[in-house]
Amino acid sequence: MKKNKMDTQEYQFIKETVKKQPKENGSLLRRLLMIAGCGVLFGGCAAVTFASVFPVMADREENTQQKIELTGSDVAETISEEQATERESVASVSEKEEKSLLAMRQEVYREVLKVSQKSRKSLVNVRGISKDEDLLNNSYLQQEDTEGLVFLETETQFYILTYEEELENLQELQVTFADGSTVQGEICRGDADSGFAVATVRKNLLNDSTREGIVVSDLTDTKKLGQSDIVIAIGSPAGDSDAVVYGMITSVSEKLSVADTEYNVLATDVQGNEDGSGVLLDSDGNVAGMILKKNENDGDNIHAVSISQILPLVEHLANKETIRYTGIYGTEITQAQCRKLGIDQGLYVERTQEESPAMKAGIQCGDIISKIDGTPTESMQSYYTYLQTKKQGENLTITVLRKNSDGEYAEKDYKITVGER
Repeated sequence: MKKNKMDTQEYQFIKETVKKQPKENGSLLRRLLMIAGCGVLFGGCAAVTFASVFPVMADREENTQQKIELTGSDVAETISEEQATERESVASVSEKEEKSLLAMRQEVYREVLKVSQKSRKSLVNVRGISKDEDLLNNSYLQQEDTEGLVFLETETQFYILTYEEELENLQELQVTFADGSTVQGEICRGDADSGFAVATVRKNLLNDSTREGIVVSDLTDTKKLGQSDIVIAIGSPAGDSDAVVYGMITSVSEKLSVADTEYNVLATDVQGNEDGSGVLLDSDGNVAGMILKKNENDGDNIHAVSISQILPLVEHLANKETIRYTGIYGTEITQAQCRKLGIDQGLYVERTQEESPAMKAGIQCGDIISKIDGTPTESMQSYYTYLQTKKQGENLTITVLRKNSDGEYAEKDYKITVGER
């Protein structure tokens, strides 16, 4: 019996009912509303505080910015005035110096034009007109322009020194003078080796004003030029007609080698081009040289042959004379080399022209000419001068030194029959 009573109590304990907790929906809503209300209250307080503080802060910031701006403006203004004064002073000095330099340059150009004015009236434009044929055998006229210099006046005509290469195979020669008058000219002679020629214009083809305006250049009134001497180039030194440029001599050591002579070349710092032509003047306005047609070794600057050295050639061309000829291209050797060879003077043979009298006589490259007809040689110029006293067909005895197989120089005479070209 006791056992059953205990079992009944145990079961009663197990069957006790556990009550569920009541729902808290109302409490959560109240908390959310409370949080929102606090947020609104905080925001309102913040807004009121900001609204009351902002005008004060803005006023302070405005006052502070105004002070900075006022201070900065004063400093900037002070610095600006000082810099402006200094800059104005520097600019004024620079402007004065620039104006002074420009004025000096302008004065130089005016002086150059003044010095060259007389010789420019001696220049003429020479135009060679030749007839040529194209691939279809159609004839057409070809024109070549170059500069010329009036260097001699006779009773009947003017003589003009010009360039030979522009006058080959021409049908007509036109010469235009400084005043623009154009008349027909004639060729006296040309020399293909040197590149120069002489033309003439008859006076009766010119009107009185043109004749009176022509200035005849004196080719004998020249002075010897050296490095750094001032020169003026007139004509078409860079291809443009009636140009005037100036510069200085940079070298006088170059040579123009032609058959049986050589000429001194005046190298300048004046820029030119391959079609350039004209005249080189000295600082007094006198003719110093004829501008050379450019070759590949000349670079961009003007080179001119000394006018005093080509006078004998010009004389022969003006007189329509043939030029005595042997065909030797040579140059002077130095005094040191002469002493080594035991001679006073000598000419080194650079080459002989093909089929020339010198080649036919046996003269070779590397020979040293020591005598001509028993007289010591001084220069290629003196050789040319002496050669022109001979007649075509006459013999000329040339003594040369030639190196033998032992390396020694042996003397030998050669007879050359003088030719002409």
